[in-house]
Amino acid sequence: MLAVAACGEGDGSTGDAGEPAQPYIVATTGIWADVASMVACDGALDVRTLVPAGGDPHAYEPSLRDREMLDAAVLVVSNGLGLEALLDDTIDDVAAGGAPVFAVAEHVDTIPIGEHGGVDDEGDYGHDEDEHADGADDGHVEDEHGDGGDDPHVWFDPTRVADALPALGAAIVAAGGDPDATGDCVSSAGAELEALDADAQAQLAAVAPERRLLVTNHDSLGYFADRYGFEVLGTILPSASTLTAANPAQLEALGEDIEAAGVPAIFTESLSDDTDAAALADRLDVEIVELYTDALGDADSPAATYADLLRADADLIAAALAE
Repeated sequence: MLAVAACGEGDGSTGDAGEPAQPYIVATTGIWADVASMVACDGALDVRTLVPAGGDPHAYEPSLRDREMLDAAVLVVSNGLGLEALLDDTIDDVAAGGAPVFAVAEHVDTIPIGEHGGVDDEGDYGHDEDEHADGADDGHVEDEHGDGGDDPHVWFDPTRVADALPALGAAIVAAGGDPDATGDCVSSAGAELEALDADAQAQLAAVAPERRLLVTNHDSLGYFADRYGFEVLGTILPSASTLTAANPAQLEALGEDIEAAGVPAIFTESLSDDTDAAALADRLDVEIVELYTDALGDADSPAATYADLLRADADLIAAALAE
């Protein structure tokens, strides 16, 4: 909450000198705050973050201060698809009160939880870029942990994020952004994401097809696998949310799969406890590699921005899996 308090006045009324405070956008996570800042790059609208750096959006519970900040925002940018499970009711109430809410996942083509990428019969990686160019899928989550519906971790494919930029730009213009400046920002942001995707492809090129197997803490890398030609062999937590617990029988079966496939590393994450993953890795004598997944790191971390996060994770995955 110190991060929220440091953002400035939360009620959106007046500044210290009695002048109207700068209108602002509130993004639920630092990832979407960074993307929103790319689209509102002229600085006419401030961008604030609800869940602080390193916080878990699955488990974040809003305070009264958060609610005041949300109510006064000109636009709320959320992920959707149940990522912010404990924020959903508050966001729904804010929307019912008239605040515009832009859920990024409603503007991209989504994939079902557990449907991961891999290498196709022709040896190609990932999906066809045209598969998700025409709009969103209306997938939904069926339970409180996000299981049984569509995967919420859409930011792990920058081409999908790029698909959402025009709609986000339109929402920012509707919230008071300058149309010409915002249009330029959308174009520059799209170019940045295209370069980010190319960088990730190059970083991961050293990983051979037979070694493109991921074991993760929770089911967060489905879009990464889909885009870059990996398969998620299994997860420590049997869910797309961190709001669950490991199952001993499932961990035993996962251990057998890891040994059979010769997977050299288990990928944990900075925002969650890795006790179960560390115990399994120790038993199997495989490496533990910590990724940034659902949240940015601090300003001096390797994942201070969305682009930094994806590049850092691609580097770590490539280093762990390349021969």
